Amino acid sequence: MDAGVFLAGIALGLSLAAPPGPINALMAAQAISSSRLSGFLVGLGAMTSDATFLAITYTLSGLLVLNETARGALSMVSFCLMILLAYLTWRASKRIDLTPKRSVHIPYLTGLTVGLTNPFQLSWWMSAGLSLISSIGLVIIIGFFTGILIWITSFPSVLSWAGRGRPWVYKGVVYFSIGLLVAFAAWFLYNGVALLGLIN
Repeated sequence: MDAGVFLAGIALGLSLAAPPGPINALMAAQAISSSRLSGFLVGLGAMTSDATFLAITYTLSGLLVLNETARGALSMVSFCLMILLAYLTWRASKRIDLTPKRSVHIPYLTGLTVGLTNPFQLSWWMSAGLSLISSIGLVIIIGFFTGILIWITSFPSVLSWAGRGRPWVYKGVVYFSIGLLVAFAAWFLYNGVALLGLIN
């Protein structure tokens, strides 16, 4: 296993798991108002939806024969998606509120349902996920899920601490995530331009 690719996958997983969104909002609500375990279960449900999308994407990667032009186009779409997420994360970072607003009775199923019905997650797997599997292989995807697992394990604990008057902790993580998203966007852009033959 290529350690560098695996670590890059972990960074990618963390960068996509950290931005504010419905899953992190639910995890925050559960971790602060209920328990760390409930927050973890929400994240685990969302990670299960990612595993479902991975299975679909991996099947497609085996059925489709992607030439360099197709992989280059996928990389360019992935670049646009990463830049969009970085921008939306930057906007959301200005109004982060860790005050719990609701809790749920079945956190795992709630996380799974939100994940499966999130159009961004499906779009990511059909573009960036497919591009990564086609260009690099499953090693980076294993790292990706490791990064998500690290996040859903640590985030509820951080929230139970940060929720008591320390929102700057989560904001710092979010700003770091924005930096990672921009870095991966740059990689997708370079990869796409190279595959499309626009640079030597």
